[in-house]
Amino acid sequence: MEYALDRFEREIHAAISSTGQVPEPFIELATPKPNIPADLAFPVFRVAKEQGTAPPQLAQELAATVRFGSDSLIGRIASAGPFLNFSVDNGRLATVVLREVEQLGPSYGHDDIGYEQTMLVEYSSPNMARRMHVGHIRSTIIGQSLFNIMAALGYRTLSDNHIGDWGKNFGVLITAIEHEGRPEGEGETALAALEQLYAKYNALTEQDPAIDQEARDWSLRLEQGDTDARELWRWIVQMTLSYTQPLYDRLGVRFDTTHGESFFEDKMEPVLKQAIEQRVAYRDEKGAVVVELAEHPTFLLQRSDGGTLYHTRDAATIAFREQEYHPVKIIYVVDARQDLHFRQVFALMQTLGYVQNTELVHVSFGMVIDSSGQPLAARRGNMVYLQTLLNEAQSRARTVVEKTSPEFPDEEKADIAEAVGVGSVIYNDLYQDPKRNITLDWDRMLSLEGNSAPYIQYMHARCRSILRKSLGDKSHVSADTDQELRRVFPDYDPTLLSHTAEIEVVKQIAKLPKATREAGVRYAPFVVANWCYDTARALSTFYQECPVLKAETPELRTARLHLVAATAQALKNGLALLGIRAPERM
Repeated sequence: MEYALDRFEREIHAAISSTGQVPEPFIELATPKPNIPADLAFPVFRVAKEQGTAPPQLAQELAATVRFGSDSLIGRIASAGPFLNFSVDNGRLATVVLREVEQLGPSYGHDDIGYEQTMLVEYSSPNMARRMHVGHIRSTIIGQSLFNIMAALGYRTLSDNHIGDWGKNFGVLITAIEHEGRPEGEGETALAALEQLYAKYNALTEQDPAIDQEARDWSLRLEQGDTDARELWRWIVQMTLSYTQPLYDRLGVRFDTTHGESFFEDKMEPVLKQAIEQRVAYRDEKGAVVVELAEHPTFLLQRSDGGTLYHTRDAATIAFREQEYHPVKIIYVVDARQDLHFRQVFALMQTLGYVQNTELVHVSFGMVIDSSGQPLAARRGNMVYLQTLLNEAQSRARTVVEKTSPEFPDEEKADIAEAVGVGSVIYNDLYQDPKRNITLDWDRMLSLEGNSAPYIQYMHARCRSILRKSLGDKSHVSADTDQELRRVFPDYDPTLLSHTAEIEVVKQIAKLPKATREAGVRYAPFVVANWCYDTARALSTFYQECPVLKAETPELRTARLHLVAATAQALKNGLALLGIRAPERM
């Protein structure tokens, strides 16, 4: 799909190519340095070297030779040393960009590069019998944003919550319940009790060989279909899922499938058999299935007692996904500590020939730390559970809303506080490279200034306020404001938007499609987050320097109103890619 800046680049390529002096492979455009008054540059070093010409001379010759049409987005060409610099025609750019936003609306910034290709994203993947805490939130938030971005790029995108509902940890839990009884209650209370039981008996497995063997026996009995083991297992899984769903709802997280490791119970044997037949794995003297791959540490695919492991289940998962969905890519959003595990599993499945046409990607991320730089952990006493985190964020946001907009109805205040509070948690994770650790800093997260969700949400709400006032309605919130604006002010001249602050906003809006693509290629939601922040800042400067409702002429007022409407739509679209709501009022 071609947007305004794509067209600008295409026209530059065509203009340079048409001179006959530069072969197409040598045309590589670059972003000029900040002090250069241009939008794109063509460094001529390579082609000058090929031709034996001095780069500044070639740049001057090209500047005198390049031609472009009267309706081109190219406005000006100039040479500067070894660079040929291109500037966009601001009026034509504003005309094209505002038309694109008005035509595409919520789809502005989306693309079709993934058309008819399936992509699967696995994220969140909490362990059963545990409350979700801030350690789980990173996979959940990053994964949902990547899902949104890939869907916006046109992929037939599937999301899977690959829950941890199998393995020895359930053997430990069942052993604990057999010894001490099933915890009373449901939801968070019962899960907290199960966490304590698990911690106690997991420690006992390291101290008491009899307890360790009992846990292993229960784990194996569960896999073999033991009635008592399965009944306790179902209770634990269903209770945990019932607890997590409201948290997912608050975060705007959704899944196409929730396939636990148990789903692949009957799908592991073919992978084991094939690994042995192809001599990628072998059975040792105790009966365990061992995998030895070049450049990877040895690992087990099956225990000596016949029990399965994470490697077994993840290998079977890949085989199933390949056969069921035929994806071009499977993305795993899992913390960095699992890097070796995924390298081993990916190498195994590639060796077995399962993923010849499928790319396997591990998107890793760092830890969540407190304001003193300490990792959050229950044993340190600084663990923050997800439900507590979201409630605290909503409460703090409500305090901000009460100060800034005390006249709003209580129901609207509550809705805004939820959108701002949850948005601040999401943005705090996504605005930086996922590989970095993130810090829970409430003051920064909820600030109405600086790089935060509330600041960006507030700039969007300010746009909507201007539009409502222009239509004579200072209080009513309507989703049809944009349509009403175009009905009341159907004709306007975008070329009137010539102020530096106006053009900067137009250029920022034009960059959203590229930001979406880059975020998809790099698996980096922070690219979109940075675009949102830069756009909000550009909007703030425009707001300060260019009166909208009190513009110098009615024609300029109308043009600026359409710019405000386009900015609001673009900001809303960018926030949506991150999974953040954009309130109409704040």
